[in-house]
Amino acid sequence: MTHINNSLEIPDTDTYWPHASEQFLLNGSQDERHPHPDHYVYSDVSDYFDDLINNTFFYQDYGFEEIMYISFWTLLVIITASANVLIIAVFVRKRLRTPNNIILLLIAISDSLTGLVTLPTYLYVFTIFTHDIHSLNDRWCKAYFISTFYISKAFHAISIWQTLLLGFQRFCCIWFPFKTKSWFTTRRTLIEIAVITICAFVIQSYHLTQLKENKLLCKWNIEHPCVESCIFMWITLLLIHILPSGFLLVLTILIIHKLFNRPIRKEHISAEQSRGRDQQNKRASIIVVCIAIIVLIPEIPYGIFLLMTVIKRHSSNYMLDIEATRRFHIIYAMAMLLSFHANFWVYIIVNRRFRDELKSMFLDIKRKLQSKCTTDPFNDVSMEMGPTNLIALIM
Repeated sequence: MTHINNSLEIPDTDTYWPHASEQFLLNGSQDERHPHPDHYVYSDVSDYFDDLINNTFFYQDYGFEEIMYISFWTLLVIITASANVLIIAVFVRKRLRTPNNIILLLIAISDSLTGLVTLPTYLYVFTIFTHDIHSLNDRWCKAYFISTFYISKAFHAISIWQTLLLGFQRFCCIWFPFKTKSWFTTRRTLIEIAVITICAFVIQSYHLTQLKENKLLCKWNIEHPCVESCIFMWITLLLIHILPSGFLLVLTILIIHKLFNRPIRKEHISAEQSRGRDQQNKRASIIVVCIAIIVLIPEIPYGIFLLMTVIKRHSSNYMLDIEATRRFHIIYAMAMLLSFHANFWVYIIVNRRFRDELKSMFLDIKRKLQSKCTTDPFNDVSMEMGPTNLIALIM
């Protein structure tokens, strides 16, 4: 639902080309400077605007967006993706392929793709900055919309729904410990993830048909009165932000209540085995609770902000403060990426098995590299025969 924050609107022509028509009439020289220090006046008005209308779209940004998206966003995306590569490498191992860990693995993938798919267009759009206006050709305007409004939003929705599924599984494991093995198999988990993925891309597909509304403006133009666009806003607001965050919050509270106020139901096994199972369940529940809280920290205030914005859209005198909206969106976007990256440290700190497998993975890589070096024919000869015999052999 971040399309509201990213409303690609620019002021009308008089704001950016003040008295433009007057200058076109009074000045015939192509090199004449416009009174506004940032813009030129061209004598061939018709050819100039024909070229703009046919090939160019404008996108207005603010100075703080360049700094945040080019520097901080890019850095956070790369760091988060790198950490998630380690998460994927650990959870893909056969010893850890449980339904719970499969969801954690797929969350790492969707989190990474949420940021990675935006990098090419963000780097292009925000590095061709010229006087608060970016001129994009039709292909780049479409690429910006598809990557930012469609693909990235779809992967973020997938990540939120996967986290909700993770919380639901953990809730059932605590409250119905004897039934979860039959309820949540690996096959069923993969089917559920596939359904989530399809639904996310279907819901966000609205933006494939609403790439831009007007020539010259690379923007999502919301009609007034808001009807079709507001229907889409309400759907995404409820299905991607309000309801998932609400359910996840309730599940988290129930898990914490069950975990710390009531003993987990035990099977008829020895006391030592019972303690071991309780500790394992408690550790797994703490991981899920931490991940849920990390997700909810940016999502709850953002969902409230979107709810207020959509309600205001129905007002007849509604005016969008674009700069303030984009500032809020950047804060949310950075918080979202930090929450993605925080999952890695949750696994490192809380999940001992993850730490052991990560350490084992690096040791395996080290052994393979050492093995490759020691099996080199030249190294074998030099090690076994010594320098003197090696020189004699060469001679």
